[in-house]
Amino acid sequence: MLLMLRPVNSERAYEFFGLLLGTLPPAAIFFRLALPLSRSGGDGVALIFIPMLFICAALGRVMGRKVGRSIGEYGRAGWVRHVLFTVAASFGWAAATGAAGGVLFFGVGAIFGVFCAIAVALPAFVVFTVLHRLLARGGMIDARHLRPLAWAVAATAAALFLSPSLLPY
Repeated sequence: MLLMLRPVNSERAYEFFGLLLGTLPPAAIFFRLALPLSRSGGDGVALIFIPMLFICAALGRVMGRKVGRSIGEYGRAGWVRHVLFTVAASFGWAAATGAAGGVLFFGVGAIFGVFCAIAVALPAFVVFTVLHRLLARGGMIDARHLRPLAWAVAATAAALFLSPSLLPY
């Protein structure tokens, strides 16, 4: 731990990860939804995605900090407890972030937002938590390891929504 140039605690690490996970995958989802709308002349409806993205990013960051604080306490527990708690925490992150981001879409979007966020958060948080635990020392991870890890997990989740096999055209 003494060799770390810029150590980051679990709370700040999950805050950064929550911000990225609340930004990149929703942006990919909104892109997938807005592209057909813009081609059919529904540009005005696609503009609602911009405030939704800002809400997802801001709340993803706040909830990530809270999840990180909780997960940091389970860091000393065994692997099974740690991963099971991560699954439960990812449901909480997804419910708050997805519902808040989706509520702008005529209220009904909150339900759709929660389901999309669960599909993103559950595998992403588990992968991030396992890799974070492997790289962390004494509850701290070096920023040189955190940034690529957080970006890779969040960008992979976003890339799955942009996969050519999922495109309707």
